[in-house]
This record gives sequence, structure tokens and C-alpha cells, in this order.
Amino acid sequence: MKSFAVLHTLLALSILGAPGISTAADIPSPVVNIVRWDSKDLPPVYERSEQLPLTREDLLTLSRNEFSPETLARMVRQRHYTGDASATALVELKQLGVPPAVIEAVSLHALPPNRFIQLTVQLEFDGTSAESRQRYLYVILPDGNQERIFTADLGTVLAGRWHNDTRVDQTDLLLPRQIRQVSFSDTIPLKSHGAKTLLVVTSTRPDIQSISDIPEADRKNAREYTLNYPVSSLQQDCRLRVRYHQDAVLPHKWEMVSTHLDCEWN
Repeated sequence: MKSFAVLHTLLALSILGAPGISTAADIPSPVVNIVRWDSKDLPPVYERSEQLPLTREDLLTLSRNEFSPETLARMVRQRHYTGDASATALVELKQLGVPPAVIEAVSLHALPPNRFIQLTVQLEFDGTSAESRQRYLYVILPDGNQERIFTADLGTVLAGRWHNDTRVDQTDLLLPRQIRQVSFSDTIPLKSHGAKTLLVVTSTRPDIQSISDIPEADRKNAREYTLNYPVSSLQQDCRLRVRYHQDAVLPHKWEMVSTHLDCEWN
């Protein structure tokens, strides 16, 4: 539970109420060291089951191409079903011509509905100062009529030492240089599914409690990402990378130069 404690105290999780990704063009996709292939120890983001669960579209395609109800029901039992299995969704499948035996298999073998995401926030600092004037990072994720707000005091991050705290040497022939990477991860409850717009912003204000509280000057530099949170999926992993660069003249000035969001559902 150590990671939860760190995330709770540092990111100061502030939940208001009850509990196709677009990416930044200037940030590449995660790089995997191929030497790790030798041990067969691939990151979870690249793991795939041999047979993915059937989707609603898969089921309708197979049904329309004269697969027998017995065959379809057996496929659902063997591979499971990822999609909405609520009463309304089952009625819709019936109206679209899916046989009752297949609908019963869907009801019994559908994956549980998603109720959370595993969110990792990786902060990268290109510089050495432990001071920050514009020091509050906010990550805001809508959830129905609520906004789930996460914040980190960059001054606290820069001055502390953390469980996932590393330095990556990017020294070239002329300039010694290290990038500090600090990561925090925890499970975030979500109630609503579908398209969501995640907002990333840095501010001098420590008391932002909604998107409407963000000063206009800070909003100009905010980054937005659209994610489609599925009703059910094999994975619920999202990773947000936020990179800061220290000003060469003003050591307390850190600029948020890039952000990148990846989510893995299958």
C-alpha cells in the first residue's frame, strides 16, 4: 500500500463527490529495450492474449454471417465478451437478431464493467533546481457530472526522494545532462464510460477545485487529451508523462514543455 500512500499525500487526490487517444506530436511512443525480449519479460502494455474477447461488433458480424447459435455461444464461453451487458444492451442485441442462447452466454461470460483506471503520472525534470514558482500541477479528469482532480506540489517533488525516482543520463559531447524521472501510480475510481477529455495544467494557485477555477493565463498552456473509456476491457492502464525544463537564468522557473498520454485497454 506504499504506492497508495505516496500518491495520496503527494498528488493530493481530491475527488469531488462520490467515488482512441490523441497524443502530443513532439513526444514519441514508449521505447522498449529489445534486450528484455531474451527473458520474455515484456512490459504489460505489450502483452496480448492469444484470443481476445469478442466485442459487440464481432458478435453482430458473426451472427449476420450465419454462425449457428451453438457456435456463437461456445465462442463467447471460450473467449468471453467485452462490451455492455446491461439489460438495455441485451435488449438491443435481441432487436438486432442475436439468438437468445447467445445473449444468455453474453450475460454469463461478459467481462466485468470497468470501474477504475490504473493511472501512472511520470514527471520528468530537465534541470537541477529544487525551487518552483509555478509549482502546482493539476490533472483533471471528468467523470459524469463530476471532475476528479489530482494535484502535485512540484516543490515537494523536487525536494524529496521517492520510491520511483531515477536519473537518466542524456549527456552529449559538449553538455553534461541528466533527466530526473519521478513516477506515482494508483487506482482511480471512475463511474461513467465513453469519451473523456483529460486536462493537464500547471499553475501558481494551490486551491483549484474545478476547471472553471483555472486562471486564463494558465489555461493557455494547458494540454488536453481525449480518451475513450470502454465499458469493459482486459486492461485499464493509463500513463501520463509530463516534462519540465528549467530556465537557464531563473532557477525557480520550470516550463511544462511537453506531455503525453497513453491508455491500454486490451
